[in-house]
Amino acid sequence: MSLISFQHNLTKSKIPSTIALPMFERLSIRQKIGWGYGLVVGVVLVGVTSAFLMETYYQKPLRSQLQIDQEKAKALNGLSQSLIQLKHHQDNLVQFLSNSQDLDKLERGVSALRSNLFVMNNQLQQLQNLPETLNNDILQDYQQLQDLTQRYQERLNNYSSQFEKLIQTTEQPNVNPKILPSAQKSLIALNQSAGINQVYPLYAETTQLENRFRQRAESTIQEYGNIATLSNRIIIITLVISGALATILAICISQMIAKPLDIMIKVAERVSEESDFALQAPVTSSDEIGALTQSLNHLIQRVAEYTEELQKAKMAAEAANRSKSVFLANMSHELRTPLNAIIGYSEMLHDESEDLGYTDFLPDLERIQTAGKHLRDMISDILDISKIEAGHVTLYLENFPVDQLVEDVITTAKPLAEKNNNVLKVKAKPNMGTMYADLPKVRQILLNLLSNASKFTEKGTIDLIVERTQEKPPIPEDDELMYGLISNCSQYLVFRVRDTGIGMTQEQLQHIFKPFIQADASTTKRFGGTGLGLAISQRLCQILGGVITVESEIDQGSIFSVWLPVHVKG
Repeated sequence: MSLISFQHNLTKSKIPSTIALPMFERLSIRQKIGWGYGLVVGVVLVGVTSAFLMETYYQKPLRSQLQIDQEKAKALNGLSQSLIQLKHHQDNLVQFLSNSQDLDKLERGVSALRSNLFVMNNQLQQLQNLPETLNNDILQDYQQLQDLTQRYQERLNNYSSQFEKLIQTTEQPNVNPKILPSAQKSLIALNQSAGINQVYPLYAETTQLENRFRQRAESTIQEYGNIATLSNRIIIITLVISGALATILAICISQMIAKPLDIMIKVAERVSEESDFALQAPVTSSDEIGALTQSLNHLIQRVAEYTEELQKAKMAAEAANRSKSVFLANMSHELRTPLNAIIGYSEMLHDESEDLGYTDFLPDLERIQTAGKHLRDMISDILDISKIEAGHVTLYLENFPVDQLVEDVITTAKPLAEKNNNVLKVKAKPNMGTMYADLPKVRQILLNLLSNASKFTEKGTIDLIVERTQEKPPIPEDDELMYGLISNCSQYLVFRVRDTGIGMTQEQLQHIFKPFIQADASTTKRFGGTGLGLAISQRLCQILGGVITVESEIDQGSIFSVWLPVHVKG
């Protein structure tokens, strides 16, 4: 996939929103979130306020009208009840007049009738207080109510005046009981007169008008409830809309944040996996995500520049290392030739001096031989590490008995161990079989380890332990190359060199396999050496398809383990 098509695929999902919402894209993430939730809160406030205003606007006149209708219905009901009581009081008063012996009852009957008339007049006054209205149905009921109260008033006034004239004759002091039958007949005639009889038919009309006011009050209550229900529905719908808006805004904002982040992650993964520093994440907005994308692109460019510089530095270092290796190899050859001559002539002089009896020269000649051999060994080590680093090591594979290898190594290393009063022991089963490998390189590895053990141990014990095993050698999990090498090996020979010497700290163990480096500076001063033996041994083990491990504790000694395949592949 080309860079252009990759960026196009990454950005094509962002183009519609960039065109549709150019202003919104220019806002920061905080502003987007603030405006979004401000919109949601605004919708909620508008919906709740609208519901409240609507409820207030429509319910206020309904509340007033409901109060009026309930009051009028109650007053009409009271008027109907008062009319019934009026008839009852009239009948009682007629009976009281027939009994002239009980004047107290007569007085109570007159008082009750007057009180009844007074209450009815008050009720009629209450019914006459009507507010203004533009509703034709209500206006029609008000007109009918006014007409009804007017008729009530006229007929009650007429009855009241006649009743007062009649009843005054019975209220005079020392009233003559003989006039009571005459008053009774006059009251009966008054109750049966056309004026009072015309009041009772108003009862049905009053009841009918009362029912109309009561029904309108019930209708108003129902309408009042409908308005409240509608208001609640508006609030619920508003909350649903605001919730949907909040969800949509949350999804949109999360996509605005998540999509660019996903794109940046994909770009970063491709750059990391393919080392393609030409890739750039598309900048689709000018908010914090856009700034982060620009920073990522700038970081990729900087990494590309540093990687190029490191690559150039690596190539230069490799070239310098190759030149160094070639130089060391050439110089080693040039130095080793005259050294061999010096060693050879010193041996000849040593033999002749011994034959001629010049014993005084023998110690100096031996020192020349020892120094020359030591210098030749150092030069050989330098030549070996140079060949290894230059990749010029050639394996000469052959079958050889392991027992013979161990015997030769012990024979060579025994004088080195005895030099520091050490005891060298071998722990191996008899008849260890054969091994297919490069015999000189295996011998060199073991001699280097035994030489180190002899040098750093005094008056101690050095053990060479040999065993054949099918176990896999312990190697670091991140060493993919060694994993590939050991995966095809089924059997190993393990050579362990264990000593009781000075041991090493964990920090010193980190550096012992580096060329020209020993455990620390004091070790170099005290024991000497070039610090190449372990480095050469490790490199040779790796070339033979094996590994070398070490375990050590300060003042307790060390154990070096060499794992080599029984059958080395060339």
